Amino acid sequence: MLKHAWYLITDHNYWADSDAHPHWPQADGLANTLTELFGDQAGLSAAQTATAVQAMLRLAEHLSGAIAEASVTVPDRAQFARLLHALNLLTAYLAQITGRLADQVRTDTGTDLSTLRPQDRQATATTLAAACRQLEHTAAAYGLAHLTTRAFGGAPR
Repeated sequence: MLKHAWYLITDHNYWADSDAHPHWPQADGLANTLTELFGDQAGLSAAQTATAVQAMLRLAEHLSGAIAEASVTVPDRAQFARLLHALNLLTAYLAQITGRLADQVRTDTGTDLSTLRPQDRQATATTLAAACRQLEHTAAAYGLAHLTTRAFGGAPR
């Protein structure tokens, strides 16, 4: 679950108007399947985590290609603002995941890294903590871009 943080967009609920935006007819079925596979009631496992990572990378790959055709895939200001909001949320999740990993490596409470030398484990924790801070600032930048896209020049269409 995403924890409230200074870098999150808080003046607008991403999910509140999701039905007003274009989506595939299959989107509801996909959302239900994802909830079944990865929702709160699904439990936790290494296979589930690996599958989530694979799905996340496939979706990121799709978005990367879709942005190359933004005049078709993100056709107006409202969709652009929605994309920025989603990027804010995704980056916030990455920041919080990275922060948790840094803390787990530092305190030796997560993944078994016993084969790492102590100085390498400390370097890994330090690097992850720095990445967390950078991701927080990136999420904040998406939030600012979202705010300016929604606020200036009249309401988005």
